[in-house]
Amino acid sequence: MMHQSIATIDSPEFINLQPLEMNPLMSSCEIKVLYLGENRNHSYITKEVATEMAKTLRGAPIVGYYKEEKEDFRDHGEKVILDDEGIKFECLTKPYGFVAPDAQVWFQKFEDVDEFGNKEVREYLMTTGYLWTGQYEEAKLAIEGRPQSMELDSESLDGHWATNNKTGMDFFIINDAIFSKLCILGEDVEPCFEGARISAPEVSKTFSKMDDNFKTTLFTMMKDLKSVLKGGYQMELDEKETLSVDAENVEETVENKEVETEVTTEEEVNEVETENVEEEVQEEEIETEEENVEEEEETVATEDYAALENELNELKDKFSALEKQYNELVSFKDAVDNEKKDALINSFYMLSDEDKKEVIEHKAEYSLDDIEAKLSVICVRKKVNFEKEDTSKNDNDIENPVTTFSLNEENSVAPAWLAALKRKKEENNNK
Repeated sequence: MMHQSIATIDSPEFINLQPLEMNPLMSSCEIKVLYLGENRNHSYITKEVATEMAKTLRGAPIVGYYKEEKEDFRDHGEKVILDDEGIKFECLTKPYGFVAPDAQVWFQKFEDVDEFGNKEVREYLMTTGYLWTGQYEEAKLAIEGRPQSMELDSESLDGHWATNNKTGMDFFIINDAIFSKLCILGEDVEPCFEGARISAPEVSKTFSKMDDNFKTTLFTMMKDLKSVLKGGYQMELDEKETLSVDAENVEETVENKEVETEVTTEEEVNEVETENVEEEVQEEEIETEEENVEEEEETVATEDYAALENELNELKDKFSALEKQYNELVSFKDAVDNEKKDALINSFYMLSDEDKKEVIEHKAEYSLDDIEAKLSVICVRKKVNFEKEDTSKNDNDIENPVTTFSLNEENSVAPAWLAALKRKKEENNNK
């Protein structure tokens, strides 16, 4: 018989943990989940629906599919297997964290800029979570910043298809859904919601995102300036207190002298009057000295402020230079990606140019995984003969004929929630 542990009748003794007493091996993160309106996966979410869906965010797992050889995350990590037994799906992701049970959830507007410089303001659904960075080293990549794609529960997904009369495009209008996962993507994987991302809590609900070093430097400068101004003010108070004490002593001396004049000769009276004149002169000199001190303090404070302002401008210039270098690197990366996309499209030699027309026209909008998935689906629908010879290669380059088919190099497929949308559309068409 296995060991058993049965609770006694004694009352449990609870430990009074404070709200911030949590596992130190976790790191907090901030997540841009989705944006409102139309998206390029042909679904549509209103703010009212997103607000209801947001009630299911707390407690949702944060997952990812990490590849050691790539040293980064990939896509949703769902593999489709086609064989003589049919179609099978396998999930390759694992949990790296969760949306906090007490997570804040809010809407915030961001200006998204595409690779052509086109700008569009979108309203994103935001939340916070925790990642087990102490347990999984790769989870720290998400804290540095990675794209994010949400997944919806297919059983709870409710909606209908409609056509946008202005564009003539069909969209699946989501009426209700439950968040099943939030998935960390690789840096080279572009999510359905272009700006969706998971990162350290750098973007607040009040301020725009800013470089950490810049914020720290600016805070230090303002603190120093405040200290200088406060120090000058304190010196001024000390000087005034000293002068006040001196003035009281002078008044006492004058009063004493006046009392003595009542019993002195006329000569002594003249001496007292002379002393009073001298005291008045001293008071005027003290007042002049006080004014000079104040002017010097104001000059020092002004010079310090000007120096801090110059340093701030220099930091802004450095930030602009770094931003320019970053944009140049992005342009270079886009050029390399474009070459990879052309090579990938050309590798689908079994499809005609007409078959690949839509992908070619929108290749700038699609990631490599998107292109591979779309062309692969076309191959399946058209029942392409995979043993067809590639006339662009030598016969010696052809190995065994292809007998299996995958949606990308790791046999991954489009997001599960997108597959659910397609199934919904097929169900609606069959009705």
